[in-house]
Parts: sequence; C-alpha cells; structure tokens
Amino acid sequence: MFWPFKKYDVEMSPEVHGVITLERVPQEGMTVVRELFYEGYNKGKAILDETQTNEQGEFSFPTMTIRSRLPGAIFGGSLKVYQHISVECQSEKKEIWGVWAPTEGAKSLRWMLTHINCELSNSKRVHEVDISPVEERLVPVHSICDWNSPSINTYVYDQSTDTYVRYKKTPQPLESIFNAKHRVKLDAE
Repeated sequence: MFWPFKKYDVEMSPEVHGVITLERVPQEGMTVVRELFYEGYNKGKAILDETQTNEQGEFSFPTMTIRSRLPGAIFGGSLKVYQHISVECQSEKKEIWGVWAPTEGAKSLRWMLTHINCELSNSKRVHEVDISPVEERLVPVHSICDWNSPSINTYVYDQSTDTYVRYKKTPQPLESIFNAKHRVKLDAE
C-alpha cells in the first residue's frame, strides 16, 4: 500500500570483508574506496569512504543502511543501489565490486561481499549472480575477483571473438547461458 510519509530501510551496503593479493602476495597499505549511490538519499550524491589494507592484505567496511521514502513512492520502487569498490594498483583503478543491487539487499550478494578474494593480476570479469531463492533473478556483478558458488557464473572477455566466454565450470541451467540480449558464448567443455 502506498503511504507518502512512511520511510523504508534501504541497504546501501552490507558488511564487507576481503583480501587483496598480487601474484598471491598480500598487499599492505593499499587504499580501498567504496562508493555508494541511491537516488533517494543525500540529494542523489554518492557516499564515499575508504580504508587501508593491513599486513595480511585484509580490508573491511561496515554495513550501511539508510531510511528513505522513495522505495514506497509510485515511481521509486524500481530504483536500485549502486555499489562500487575499487583499489588503485600501479596507476590503474581496479574494480573489486560493481553492481546495481536491490534496495532490500540479497543474500547471495551479501555472501559475496564477505568473501572477497581479490587477485590484482586477474582480468575483468562479469559474474552472473542469481539473487532470488524463489525464481531466477540474475544480476551482473563486475569485478576482478573470483567466487566459487553454484549460483555464480563467471565470464571473461575474449578479444578474438568480441564476446564474453564462460570462465568457471559451475552447474547452471542452459537458459541462463544463452541470453539473446547479450552475446555470450560457452568455452569448450
């Protein structure tokens, strides 16, 4: 029911825990930046915070939840939260995490954010993540990191074919592989 004055919880970001390595060596003293954006908060301005990796290459960010009327508004219910985490390595900005997430959050995305294993030498990947326990609801996550879960399918860009090629061999239904909207090609099994 529409109620113009009611405020709703919006999960800007769950708790984040990760490790950054380069050639499997933990990277100490790296600045990790988290950027969060939701149209219904802070007049549409992004929220930025940063942290440093410790001697084991570990970093973390606390949970951030805000209150907003927008999820209950007639046109505001479809808005998503933009979550972006990056680190600069050798003058190049590396994307640890990039996703448009639902305002209520998602269990699979929360799990991924508490299990970040970031190898800086990895190429860019697109992870197709099922965020719904009831029906298939896929969300793309852009990252150089890897996760091992049957609900995550990983694709890497192949310049020779100008397509994204499946990187991990995780069980999945064929319908999610062949998406006519995106040119996706399976690698040789």
